[in-house]
Amino acid sequence: MITTRSAKGISWIDLESPVDEEIAGLVQRYGIHPLVGEELKSSASSAKAELYKDYLLVVMTMPVRTKIDGTHAIEDREIDFVIGKDFLITSHFETIDTLDNFAKIFEANAILDKEAKFDHAGHLFYYIVMKLYGAMVDDLENIRDDLSVAETRIFRGDERRMVEVLSKLSRELIDFRQTARVHKDIWSDMLEAEDKYLFGSDFKPYVKAISDEFERIHDIIANCRELVADLRETNDSLLNTHQNDIIRTLTVINFIFIPATFIAALFTIPASYVPLIGSDIGWTIILAGMVAITIGIWWLIKRKNWI
Repeated sequence: MITTRSAKGISWIDLESPVDEEIAGLVQRYGIHPLVGEELKSSASSAKAELYKDYLLVVMTMPVRTKIDGTHAIEDREIDFVIGKDFLITSHFETIDTLDNFAKIFEANAILDKEAKFDHAGHLFYYIVMKLYGAMVDDLENIRDDLSVAETRIFRGDERRMVEVLSKLSRELIDFRQTARVHKDIWSDMLEAEDKYLFGSDFKPYVKAISDEFERIHDIIANCRELVADLRETNDSLLNTHQNDIIRTLTVINFIFIPATFIAALFTIPASYVPLIGSDIGWTIILAGMVAITIGIWWLIKRKNWI
């Protein structure tokens, strides 16, 4: 599906799951190299930035936090950008909510009323990427909120359930970082060769702003990963302490009742003569002895502060 939007002489052509005929028409209309056209038809390209004579190709993979059957996961969404002087082509194979929301803003000309600089499609590219990065920050903030909830539950005694929760959040951060880490190379390449781009050195501050925003995202990911590591260490420590307490309690209980069990077993030996067996008060004496020994052991354990 192809959707075309225009403002201030700049055309934005958005392709969702493009077909060959749509790509061929754009290749011919804007003089795009056929290999770039093939790039727009692929959904598994490597992140990169490539300079051509009259346009720039940027391939980005965005990590998007989704929720399926009540479970969060990070999914990759690739977006290909072809940026010319007066046109911008975006191609993707999945619906990207942030891009759809930006399209509504663009159609309403809201961004053009607020932003002073909109001289070429490079500025449109800048605004789109910043919106996409804003969505990434929102996803990371939601992960950080989940970590705060997990922290509260850890100290409320829910350590066992938090093992799985922290593992899932850690996996999300790993996936997020793996997908986003290659963006750094894109902005580094663009910053190093900004004078060669068709937008000239005047576009460098915009690329620098995008790069700075990515560094902020990188820092948030690093902070969240550190928080996960600290929470897992704390949770494991509390869980081990709790398990040790249980084991110690069971050991003490076992230690208390072993003598009583031994006495009971002693008087069940099938010998020809067993003391007290057969006496009218034999059972009472044996029971009283077992209770006295049990109480005595309990008193000794309490005095030694073993529990």
